[in-house]
Amino acid sequence: MRRIPTAAAALTITALALSACGTSEGDPAASGEQDTVSMPADDARCTEDKAGGTITMGTYVMLPSFSPGQGQVGVRGGAESAAVYDRLMRWNPQAESFEPKLAESLESSDDFTVWTLTLRDGVTFSNGDPLTAQDVAFTMDLHKDPATRSTAMTDVQQIERTRVVDPLTIEFTLAEPWSTFPVLLAGSAGEVIPEKAYEAAGPETWAREPVGAGAFTVASYVPDQEMVLEPNPTYYGGPVCPTLEFTQIPGSQATFEAFQNGEVQVGFLRGSKFADLAREADAQGYEEITSAGRLVYMNNGAGGYDGILTDPRARLAVTHALDRELLLGRLGDDPAQATSALLADSSRFYDGQEGPALDVDRATELVAELKQETDWDGSLTLLVLDVPENREAGIAIKAMLDAVGFDVTIEVAPSSAASARQFTGDYEVAIGGLATSDADPASTLASSLMPGGALNVSGVDDPAFADAISALKAAPDVESQKQAYTDLQEVHNEVAPYAVFGNGVEMVTIDESVKGVSPTISSTMLFDGAFIEE
Repeated sequence: MRRIPTAAAALTITALALSACGTSEGDPAASGEQDTVSMPADDARCTEDKAGGTITMGTYVMLPSFSPGQGQVGVRGGAESAAVYDRLMRWNPQAESFEPKLAESLESSDDFTVWTLTLRDGVTFSNGDPLTAQDVAFTMDLHKDPATRSTAMTDVQQIERTRVVDPLTIEFTLAEPWSTFPVLLAGSAGEVIPEKAYEAAGPETWAREPVGAGAFTVASYVPDQEMVLEPNPTYYGGPVCPTLEFTQIPGSQATFEAFQNGEVQVGFLRGSKFADLAREADAQGYEEITSAGRLVYMNNGAGGYDGILTDPRARLAVTHALDRELLLGRLGDDPAQATSALLADSSRFYDGQEGPALDVDRATELVAELKQETDWDGSLTLLVLDVPENREAGIAIKAMLDAVGFDVTIEVAPSSAASARQFTGDYEVAIGGLATSDADPASTLASSLMPGGALNVSGVDDPAFADAISALKAAPDVESQKQAYTDLQEVHNEVAPYAVFGNGVEMVTIDESVKGVSPTISSTMLFDGAFIEE
């Protein structure tokens, strides 16, 4: 059996992570190409004498609801969701390892098809009910149900059977080998939902009034505006110090200004331009480069769409038309982050994989070919979020596509509405991005490329992706995973379900007065140990 480190060992690793800079090997920041960003230089946690105060965080997109699987990533409510639910596992980005959190241990069979989870003893939900293996099994069933619309659905469906061994032990049997299965339990699927309380409340009430095993409980919640969380006095991890406030601020520029003005003590910034501003201001925080973090979604047939982009030639034309370095330069971002590949070159899995090249002539030929063969006039509608940086990207992408024969109309919508439309297929072309984690990019990529995948907003349905993803998940080590990513990239270059134009750069700025915050996957911040030191 293969064993994840014990909870006691995990505490030591976490302390080291918080005292080091927030970059990893291979990151340009780590190699001296840019200044590093430091996490708060201490490993302390909340104690009773430090209780009190309020930490306010400016979010990028606020958690849409507390329904299962909605807070998968930091850019879309991960911190809020994890604060209320906690998670079974935590990814330690500095140590590049998974650590038990609500769990006591996690072990796998030698072929990675059977995983055994043991829970901490004595953990209770905020309503006083004990955390049990049956609650874990119930939670996985919720994520599997398409009606739940969980962003973790694709990964959870890889669990073929769950068996409750005893009140604190559960066994997962997978449909096929998955060497990085712990990533599932470090995300929103690891946010355990109490069966009795959920069934008593019902899904609609639960979405606003959840019960979790996390460090905080919901005091008030105005969707898309503000959320207030209060300390959970029965939290298993010890005293909880602050009240948390989350506020929706339109755009990273406004968020950083609010951080500088002291209106928020934690701010979620997206884009290298804003990370650079934070560095120049000597702000502390955590920075993550996300593979495929900036892309153009193309509707391959989602939501009943039957337009020109169902033809792969049209999608290839879009892909070849994008001058990625010019695009990021126009946006004031670092052109070094421009790429058409699925993996960032800072990823520990990167091995020279290349995406489609800029080829304006080929893009022009494909558009002309389609116009000649069909009655299509070149028109496309580009959905853009109503934030300054997204508007700027829309204008630049329109110019590049129009130059090869497209006729692009820009449609602007509020962030929450635009996000909802992407997930329901109510768009033709849209600017977006994947919030991958270098803990396991395969998890997010699979969800965006597999039929029925929770993040498959393009509607792509190609069996070649299923074979490539299966091989990737079964790969037992980093070297074999590198080759599997190369194979996946080759399939992606042929099908072109969406066009990557850059790595994502995400930074969470943290005021010097805020201590005890720790990162996990996809720029999600954990506040269970947080406190304010004046």
